[in-house]
Amino acid sequence: MIVFLAILVAIRAFPVSLRGAPVFSLDQLQTPICDINGCRSLGDIIKSCVVTVLLCTWFSAHPNIPSPDEKWPRIASRRVKIMLVTLVAPEAIIIWAWKQRQLAIRLAEKHKGESQT
Repeated sequence: MIVFLAILVAIRAFPVSLRGAPVFSLDQLQTPICDINGCRSLGDIIKSCVVTVLLCTWFSAHPNIPSPDEKWPRIASRRVKIMLVTLVAPEAIIIWAWKQRQLAIRLAEKHKGESQT
């Protein structure tokens, strides 16, 4: 669903026609071109920027594989919360990653030399 939404927004971000760039003379470059039908509006630019930020945030702060016991509503709500925290306070995600690293180091030291059977 998210990939479909990203494709849809990317298609809407292109100008109306996908022809090659027109060739301008020096006289045309001196005067402003005001063809509003062929240009992106402010709303289109803002919409594509917002969707890009949301998609980048969603994929960059995507959490690990959930527990087999968790149901999909809880997984979805947790992922949305993480995404919102990433948007509002990105430094919180850095602190979260640092804490996970410290815990991984402690667990590796605790179980050093043990083998799995």
